[in-house]
Amino acid sequence: MFIRTEINLKRLSVYAAIAFFTSLFTISCSNSDAQGPTNIDATKWDKNPDSHFASQRIIPLETRDDILMGDIKSIRVYDDTYFILDSRNTIFQFDKDGKYISKIARQGRGHGEYLDIRTIDVFADEVYVLSSFEKKICTYSFDGEFHREIGLDEPYFDMAVEDGYILLYSDNCNNSHKNYVKISPNGEVMDSWDDFSKNTSFITGIKALNKQGSTILYYKPFDYRIFEYDGKASKQIAEFSFTNNQRYQKSDMEDIVEFNDMVRNTEYVRYFSAAAKVADKLVITYRMYLDGYGIKDFMAINDLKNNKCYNYCLQEQGLCSTPFPGYGYYLCDKALITYSSASGFIMANGEKVDKEILSKISADGNPVLMRFEFK
Repeated sequence: MFIRTEINLKRLSVYAAIAFFTSLFTISCSNSDAQGPTNIDATKWDKNPDSHFASQRIIPLETRDDILMGDIKSIRVYDDTYFILDSRNTIFQFDKDGKYISKIARQGRGHGEYLDIRTIDVFADEVYVLSSFEKKICTYSFDGEFHREIGLDEPYFDMAVEDGYILLYSDNCNNSHKNYVKISPNGEVMDSWDDFSKNTSFITGIKALNKQGSTILYYKPFDYRIFEYDGKASKQIAEFSFTNNQRYQKSDMEDIVEFNDMVRNTEYVRYFSAAAKVADKLVITYRMYLDGYGIKDFMAINDLKNNKCYNYCLQEQGLCSTPFPGYGYYLCDKALITYSSASGFIMANGEKVDKEILSKISADGNPVLMRFEFK
């Protein structure tokens, strides 16, 4: 199911490009009710995100013939080091300035090897590799030395590693029929919660977990509630309510009938893709299917202390590295990180960057990170 869906989403990228050049919506955001969910009119957005960002930095990743990367699948930041998983199932490490450090490339069927990587995490100087297809987690040193293998009974789509446990996410496949399964470092099930919801397997493999210090933020793509788990119990820290339900028109996507039927349903108009806490603010990124305009990615900053919400269109406001959605936004407790290559669009303040920056990028070279530091 998730392979077919990913293919469909790639076919939709052209609509996002059209949206990037043609969308002319006006901009605003509503305040939240202190006792209820934060209300967002997702077709309107603010123009000035600078009030929330202290700086913007472009980080070209070092390029050599022996360290050429494929497309980026995911990013983790650990002690100012970027751990980057690419489409060839290799994990690269770069320092804060983009200088290459090392890589883990253990593809194969032998001991300590893997055939695919769904996602990665880093904890206590170990890299954790989740292979959904093989139903296992492998751990490695930063130098690529194999440490151990943790067998799983079922495939999972996301993972967060904490002291004494690993939290796994699945939206439609495990025998317990639970979205969240907590296991011990040896793979024993310690807890599980949240029953599968009908039809939410429409998009699988979503990144639904994000470590924040000693806690983990988690959410379900279509639930619009954010929870915090401290290893013992969960608590809801926010809820969002979208006040506009624009949809695709059938004529825009008539070649993808199954997907189109789902998008016309209000429940599937938008879904969360990342969440992080930054001081007293909760930041989320979400994707929306705009009626007749294709796909757009958004960021909402919910000021929990002052009970205000700010909504930004990432493509429109220069907070993205490409007009095509799905190419990645990584949120940590310090920054929003996006990425692109020379074949994509590097954005800064809503405009293409100058030739000096583009000259640092080779069409055959490694991607470039964009780091927007939160205040």
